Order: sequence, then C-alpha cells, then structure tokens
Amino acid sequence: MSEIHPKKLELGCGVNQTPGYLHNDINPFDGVDIVGNPWEIDLPDHSMNEVIALGLMEHLTYQQFSLTLDKVRRLLEPGGLFLFDVPDIPVWCRYVVDHFEGKEIPFSIDHIFCTLYGWQRWPGDEHKSGWYREKLDQALNQAGFTEVEYGLQPFQERGIVRRRMSRPHDAHLYCQTRA
Repeated sequence: MSEIHPKKLELGCGVNQTPGYLHNDINPFDGVDIVGNPWEIDLPDHSMNEVIALGLMEHLTYQQFSLTLDKVRRLLEPGGLFLFDVPDIPVWCRYVVDHFEGKEIPFSIDHIFCTLYGWQRWPGDEHKSGWYREKLDQALNQAGFTEVEYGLQPFQERGIVRRRMSRPHDAHLYCQTRA
C-alpha cells in the first residue's frame, strides 16, 4: 500500500482522527476515508499491520463487538497489533454508588452517566455494551486473540493521546493484543 493508503486503520475515529491512519466511522465527518460499520469494512485480509479503536468499542452491541473483533483479526497481518480502550464499568458504577451515598467523586454525576450511556451528540454516540477485564479477556480469546496486555504504554509509544489518558480516575481499560 502507498503512503496515501497506510497499513494502519483507525476504527470509529469520529471528529478526532489520529494522524497516519486510514479513518473509519459510521458518520461522514471530514477526514473519514471509509464510512460504515467497522465489521463491514471492505479491505483485503491481512492488509493492516495496526488497527486502533479509541472510544469506539463500547458503542457496539456485544454481537457487533464480536463481529468487529473477527473483522480486525482478518484485517491484521500475522503478528499485527490491535489497540483499543473501553470504560472500566465497575469503576464507573462505583462512582454512581459513591455519589448517591454522599461521597466525593472525581466527576459530576452527569459526566459519569455520559460515560456509562454515551454522550449522545450524534447517531452512534450512545454506549451499547459495558466491559470489565475478565469479560474483555473472554471476548478476545473467543475471537482468537491470545496475547493480551493492558496499560497506556503502547498508546503513548505511538503518540496516541486523548485527554482521558492523563487522568487516572478517568478509568478505562487500555488493551493491546496481536493477531
């Protein structure tokens, strides 16, 4: 693939695209190269060496999540890398309970509900699934991903930055896995 068509793909890029990637979203925002569902992307198998999905996977139903994992696995060349994040649902649920028990929480209750249910700014911006580490491990294993690591370092090494990544209380599971 030429430089115009890198071997890196960003799923669900929204309006905040990461430079150096082909960009996919269900909405035709400026800068989106491939409009459509991530599990229906029409690119050749094994044509990507890296796929990222920042703030996307929780917007999918569990079935769509599984279909997307299958698609990503097919798109990645052997040893290719998939990086994504999801809100860490047990932490966000604890914030809700703490709020209603009168305890101090790191965000407004409205921010917490938006993290749980999506910000709902445009079509597709609602959350349809919730994840915790064991459930995520199970879904990845079922899709054939075996090397799974958690942490921010792989994102930071690639210069991938989002505001939530600098706020530890903005609890997300940052996942790296290989095909």
